[in-house]
Amino acid sequence: MMEWGKMGMFDGLSVFMEKLVGFNDFMMVLSLVVVWFVLMLMFNELVLTMLNTWDMESVMVEFIWTVLPLVLLGFMAYPSMVLLYMYDEGKVVDLIVKVVGHQWYWEYESYLSGGSSYESYMEGAGNGVLYRLLDVDNRLVLPLFSSVQLLITSSDVVHSWALPSMGVKVDAIPGIINQVTLNLIVPGVMYGQCSELCGVNHSFMPIVLEVVSMVDYLSWVVGK
Repeated sequence: MMEWGKMGMFDGLSVFMEKLVGFNDFMMVLSLVVVWFVLMLMFNELVLTMLNTWDMESVMVEFIWTVLPLVLLGFMAYPSMVLLYMYDEGKVVDLIVKVVGHQWYWEYESYLSGGSSYESYMEGAGNGVLYRLLDVDNRLVLPLFSSVQLLITSSDVVHSWALPSMGVKVDAIPGIINQVTLNLIVPGVMYGQCSELCGVNHSFMPIVLEVVSMVDYLSWVVGK
């Protein structure tokens, strides 16, 4: 959950998000090294009075400033591609949940509960909600330490199912089913919102994921 005055990213609540935060930290360190190196070269050329003619016409220098950026780009591209394919990697899952976006609410259908579906609307401000515009009447409840595949689509316009603390943002497009796999390793409640402009009430279709133990999840399924 984001806190007031926080400058960093969300706390990672999934394996993918933890790796994404680590990749962001790596990129920041690499960028700072590049900036420091360029500033030192500029200082050397503009401030120092002595003129070094060796770096004005040198095959070695030209070779270095051609190869070094390629090496740095390789260091940036490799972990980025690993994360990209990890995001779309198909795995054996424990549970499949279908997510359908509507104007302006979400519908969830769990195949473990016999294909029954339920709708998730935003809770009004007067219902004792903890976070204004972020809580819903029916949360998406999933079991802890499980791998869950979400099949995401829309019934009307383009929506986007986004859960920042899980590192997930998937477009819900009419006639197309997109999929993403959640590896649930941390219990708790996670908040998100529709992240695609979908009409006048776009800001009023939040997403709430509650991760509970398997015993509590099975009790919740029986209750549904």
